[in-house]
Amino acid sequence: MHHPVRAALWVLAYLLIALAPLALSLIQLDPGRGFWVNLSVAAGFVGLSLMGLQFVIAARSVHVTGLFGPDVLLRVHRQITALIAVLIFAHPIILFVWDARFLALLNPFTSPPRAKFAVASVVLLSILIITSVWRRRLKIPYQTWQVLHSVLAVLVVVTGVAHVLLIGYYVSEPWERALWVVYSAVFIWIGLWVRVIRPLSRWRRRWRVVHVRPQPLGSHTVRLEPVSSDSYGRQGFSFSAGQYAWIQTGRNPFSINYHPFSFSSSAENPQSVEFTIKTEHGFTARVGELEPGAIVYLDGPWGQLTMDDNEGPGFVFIAAGVGVTPMLSMLTTMADRGDHRPCWLILGNRNESEVICSAEVNQLNERMANLTVVQTISQPGTNWNGRAGRISRELLDEVLPENRARMQYFMCAAGPVMDTAQSALVELGVPVARIHSERFAMA
Repeated sequence: MHHPVRAALWVLAYLLIALAPLALSLIQLDPGRGFWVNLSVAAGFVGLSLMGLQFVIAARSVHVTGLFGPDVLLRVHRQITALIAVLIFAHPIILFVWDARFLALLNPFTSPPRAKFAVASVVLLSILIITSVWRRRLKIPYQTWQVLHSVLAVLVVVTGVAHVLLIGYYVSEPWERALWVVYSAVFIWIGLWVRVIRPLSRWRRRWRVVHVRPQPLGSHTVRLEPVSSDSYGRQGFSFSAGQYAWIQTGRNPFSINYHPFSFSSSAENPQSVEFTIKTEHGFTARVGELEPGAIVYLDGPWGQLTMDDNEGPGFVFIAAGVGVTPMLSMLTTMADRGDHRPCWLILGNRNESEVICSAEVNQLNERMANLTVVQTISQPGTNWNGRAGRISRELLDEVLPENRARMQYFMCAAGPVMDTAQSALVELGVPVARIHSERFAMA
């Protein structure tokens, strides 16, 4: 964390906003209603305010994302969702256990509207969680899930607020009603900013496909250039090596279908950027069909996996599969800058035919005298003469320099690979503060 004071202020603001509705239940605390009823109400208020704040976390604000990093925010988003589920489900369960007569509110034919909205909010939240946690098992396409997730999140908040307003007991005073009006206005503004205002800015900053270059296993490297040279103002577009952007194709920037990919090109030439995209399913399976001249929209740059914020006497880049892309960006940038600090690029792949960007790695090896490339294959073929096995503690101990504790480390791979590598590095004496990764899988 480069700015701990700013981070602490953001966390404090988050807690104050999340707990502000709790004052309603405390001020209107009625001993005659009993401890359990008041506890139930408190759980519902906090759960609803946290649900609204999820829009703030998911909005990808430059200030918040740049401060904490996307991986941290994604983990917080998921963890807060779990807390929301506990609080929202606890709200009716406490009432049912305290007095079984509340169970009658579950009858949709006889219950009042306030109860119907409460039931709807809980059911919608359950669907949101199930479709998010088990999206791949349910075989829900990423694009479909994006739309479903957004719609469900809005409906959960709307039905929850309607439930509160219809009860009326805790929002009888003008200032109490004003509090929920402000909350609703903020959430509406965030929605407008994400779905209207920010897409409009992308409309003015369109990019065109220059060419698409094939890579192994059907993957592709896509080169893009801005449609207009002045679309980003006098300073122009810029990014830090190792960062990523959200890519969206189509006729307009208002589509909800966008996907995050790391820049694989040099930050020294930001007016012509490249992304190397592994072919899997959905959008990635159609990348090879992009024609030169096709319009693409970028939202970014984002991310903190960059050497520019983590200076050191040398760098170690650990990657597997398509995780090599941000490493290529950082290494190519160093080569273009004439940076001669020693670097180690440690790559792991399943077999030799799956090595993505091998030509680019070979070119860097020729350009950079202080670059050491280490390739290891976990399932090598009979013609493979290099290292065999996974990225392990033994391999790292063998190839890393004696002053390894002073190096800066960057990792991009599947979660288990990064877990193993980080544990190995720590065992080898590398401080955790020098190990950098961004753990998010959205597509």
